Amino acid sequence: MVSLSYQQIKNVSERIFSEQFLSQLSKYLTSSYYYIRHNPKLFIMRKISRIELLRDLMSSLYQITGKSYTVRAADCSNLQPVDIDAVVTAIHKNGYCSGLELSSDLVREILDYTETSPCLGDRDPNLQFCLADKPAVEAKIGKQFMVCSYPTQDCAAVKQLIHDPTLLAIAAKFLGAKPIYIGSELLWSFPAPSTLKEQTNQAQVFHYDLDDYRSIKFFFYINAVDISGGPHVCIAGTHRHKTLLHQLLGQRCAAIPDQKLIDQYGTENIVTFCGKAGFGFAEDPCCFHKASPPAENVRLLLQVQYAINHYGNIREFNG
Repeated sequence: MVSLSYQQIKNVSERIFSEQFLSQLSKYLTSSYYYIRHNPKLFIMRKISRIELLRDLMSSLYQITGKSYTVRAADCSNLQPVDIDAVVTAIHKNGYCSGLELSSDLVREILDYTETSPCLGDRDPNLQFCLADKPAVEAKIGKQFMVCSYPTQDCAAVKQLIHDPTLLAIAAKFLGAKPIYIGSELLWSFPAPSTLKEQTNQAQVFHYDLDDYRSIKFFFYINAVDISGGPHVCIAGTHRHKTLLHQLLGQRCAAIPDQKLIDQYGTENIVTFCGKAGFGFAEDPCCFHKASPPAENVRLLLQVQYAINHYGNIREFNG
């Protein structure tokens, strides 16, 4: 048995750390150079907006007297009536507001779409199949899927919701500018064995998003979601007053263990969203949030996002 002295162990540890550090630094500089060349506006926004004071300053520059969205009695909305001002006030204060509700007809249309349209296993465009064939595909590749996503641009019900007057009114009031639709996702989540890395890749650990100087996400459950069905969870108030370290880390906060973030910001601020089919909520994506890994039941979630600017494929860049 080889016995190493303290100094030998120390020297090896320092060498490993140095190599890891240099490797990470090289990776960061290489990716930064790529994105500065190919999407400089997104790169700059991601660096500036992680600092709350600078994010507020930049978003205030976009406060314009453009089109004002209001919900009139004659408007046909797919949501139950809500107090727009109260919703926006709650988001500013807590980082989220629940209590939105989709019409049962739209919920049914979206559910029908998922049953008849092909989905992508674990968001992989090379794994396309109908939901009914999921067990056979899993058996063939020897792996259970954590999620299955759908191309929302082919779903008429989702396209209708994107232009819904209630969503646009909330988004415009919150953004203080004309809301620009920047993306949506329709996603099944399933109970499946997973590693921490896989959970991180599927947004099942606490993180926050920097998609613009100010943006807003709407989430809707298309099936009933209970505590065992992978409910959405956020840490209330963390859209503001993050520690300086967490601001500097930006989206790399996803590497911090969930429990460490809970200890930092308080168990009392953990909010878990459970609800019936059609239940919805709005969220400032700068708030720490995650999708819980389903324990027993499945979850079908629709999310729609608006911002002040559109930077193209924002998911391509995680810097």
